[in-house]
Amino acid sequence: MTKISETHASLRFFGDDLNPGELTALLGAMPSTCARKGDVIRSETTGRERNARTGSWIVSVTRREPGDLDAQVEELLSPLSKDTSIWRRLGKYRPNLFVGLLLQESNEGIEISARSLSSLSERGIVLGLDVYCSCPKLKNIQIIDGADNATFSMFQATDDEFARIFPTMGQDMEVSEDFVQRVGEADANLILNAILERPILKRDVNGIHGTLYFNYQSRRQHLPTSRREVDLDDSSINASQRRLFAKHR
Repeated sequence: MTKISETHASLRFFGDDLNPGELTALLGAMPSTCARKGDVIRSETTGRERNARTGSWIVSVTRREPGDLDAQVEELLSPLSKDTSIWRRLGKYRPNLFVGLLLQESNEGIEISARSLSSLSERGIVLGLDVYCSCPKLKNIQIIDGADNATFSMFQATDDEFARIFPTMGQDMEVSEDFVQRVGEADANLILNAILERPILKRDVNGIHGTLYFNYQSRRQHLPTSRREVDLDDSSINASQRRLFAKHR
């Protein structure tokens, strides 16, 4: 699994009666931003002004590329008081660690150590995770071939690649030889090579969008001419499937 591309982290306190100066004195460090309830806040990006709906005290640390939550937890907490009685006193302000996880691929992950989790727990800090993915939405294709040791593996395709393989409305089945003949061997190889570089575990798949058959010429007569699953011959499916497919034709 690829490591998370980027992580952002901020420690935040909120409360209507929150006095930023009091928290600064108790915690022993300056916030990145703070406000009392009702203070005028000016947006750095838009320049618009608004009144703070509640008091806040927020400290942020530098982003990490690739992500490194343990380093960010250490950077956030090391300058602050380690007196647990102070943290208990500040519990009414709902301390929370806001973490932004930025993905570049569809399957990235990260670990946070027991030490970091213990540091958060001792201080009563809630861990919140927001996940952002800038990667294109991919579609899942199952590849079935005629080999005795066929694995029925899953791969992912971009919308454009999927449309080249399954070009007609509602199509979710295709024979590789027909695909190659339709787009040409050079283009077919480019598309298939890209897709085969994006395997995905079956347990991680959220739906199968299409099935691509290799070496299937001898059995192609069993596929509907429309290449749509819902148009499979009634004799090859059970009664429940017939009722379901009829609703989607």
